[in-house]
Amino acid sequence: MMRRREQATTESRGALTIMFDSIAGDVADLVRAAGDQLVLPRYGALADGDIATKTSPTDLVTVADHEAEAWLAPRLRDIVDAVVIGEEACATDPALRERAIEPLAWTVDPVDGTNNFVNGKERFCSMVALLENGVPVRSWIWLPLQRRLYYGAAGEGAMMRLDDGGDHRLALGARDWRIDMLNGAASVRDVEEPEKTRLRGILREMPGRWFPGSIGVLAGCIAEGTQHFLMHASCTPWDHAPVDLLCREAGAHAAMINGGGRYNAGNRSGIMIAPDADAWHMLHRHLWENDRL
Repeated sequence: MMRRREQATTESRGALTIMFDSIAGDVADLVRAAGDQLVLPRYGALADGDIATKTSPTDLVTVADHEAEAWLAPRLRDIVDAVVIGEEACATDPALRERAIEPLAWTVDPVDGTNNFVNGKERFCSMVALLENGVPVRSWIWLPLQRRLYYGAAGEGAMMRLDDGGDHRLALGARDWRIDMLNGAASVRDVEEPEKTRLRGILREMPGRWFPGSIGVLAGCIAEGTQHFLMHASCTPWDHAPVDLLCREAGAHAAMINGGGRYNAGNRSGIMIAPDADAWHMLHRHLWENDRL
């Protein structure tokens, strides 16, 4: 029987004030302010002209995305002078994405879960990460409606901060896993046929599959232990840098699907996250008999 991770323990500790240093606090204040000033006022109040599409009719972007990213970028550079890899900036200038592997870089997803945001659903967030040579070293995920911040720092752990009081360390506990115990979400949108259909068939049979519509919301749930897995067939710096680090620092196992290496923003291939290494390999075997995507 494989070791299994239990629901995350969330205990308040004075030591968290050491992990949550001035940079952590300054960036947290920025993402909170962007949400309060530029995102939440648009929630449930978007006009037709405030919404556009990017790569497909379901790939939505709003004025809130553009305004929040434009507001955050220069202020992040004031904290750490580094290139900002924003989702909306990269939509305009795709070459900007290649700079995510520079010695220092920020990533910004101003509204993760834009479709939810447009449709008045509450599962959306803002995400920021700080990277060194493409590897995330700090991660912020802010849920503005829930007033909840998730933060991770490389080698220091992960925590959740609630506006109504309390810092809580996120540390997944050991359990034994079976496939039918795993709750989570997967995206095979970028997989070619017939592999896409094959994977969808397997995933549909997993009783715990969830459709949150926001990878950042899902990452927070994985870090807390209420959800257990994530599988995306391709990566972007703004989505996966903050998610990888938060889950990893909470004790989950995050690795690239092909080869099992650590996430780097220069890698566009698929990633998978599970509660621990044993559960990760179990899920990998369940999805890919030939060990490759």
